[in-house]
Amino acid sequence: MLRVLRALGLAAVFAALLSAPAAWGDGSTQGLELAIAASDYWFEPAWPTVHAGTTVRWTNHDAESHTVTEEWKRFDAEIWPGGSFTFTFAEPGVYFYYCEPHEWMIGEITVVANDGSKASKTLT
Repeated sequence: MLRVLRALGLAAVFAALLSAPAAWGDGSTQGLELAIAASDYWFEPAWPTVHAGTTVRWTNHDAESHTVTEEWKRFDAEIWPGGSFTFTFAEPGVYFYYCEPHEWMIGEITVVANDGSKASKTLT
């Protein structure tokens, strides 16, 4: 009986892991929210892929402020230490962003259609 309960417990954990959004590893997600950390003067994950409709939350874990500035200013926010900024990506495309005071802090979010297909155009 103990073996059966243990097997059921492991199966439940495995099923929960499989049903969770894939926001780990390569930064891909089919969920509705993705967290990006500004930490040690880097964005992590820096190159995620998300589905249209996903809200991305950038949180500043450093001791000084950062910006999240999209290259064409579709979003541009200053994030104070401990603060965060969110943006919902409605349209498929590629969104390059950076931190204005720290030019080496860069990232790019690829937004795919909800059917999983790649964007038909690159937003520039």
